[in-house]
Amino acid sequence: MNFKDFLEEQGIAFTAFRERLMEILTSAQKPISYDELVQLTSANKTTVYRNLALFEEKGIVISSENNRKNYYELAHHAKAYFVCEKCHKMEEISMPNLDKKHIKSVVVKGTCDECL
Repeated sequence: MNFKDFLEEQGIAFTAFRERLMEILTSAQKPISYDELVQLTSANKTTVYRNLALFEEKGIVISSENNRKNYYELAHHAKAYFVCEKCHKMEEISMPNLDKKHIKSVVVKGTCDECL
């Protein structure tokens, strides 16, 4: 994917940092935490936060919360997750069908079978 063209199509100025952020999000196999993004980019927290907020505002990423931490992933389509309140494992589940609603993400909390 050509990140420069993609970001410019979204009305976002291209920077090397934004390209790195897109590379990380594109290659991630699961939602990635804010703290992990700070660590992987070696950028200051404010820079990471502002760019994630911009990406979320433009609909490029969606965020979800687990154990008082934010996790981010590309917004290809709406996502639903089950989060275990004991072990905090996050597992993608089938998206519920909610007619005439424009859902970005759903988080269902409970206890997984392994923690019962």
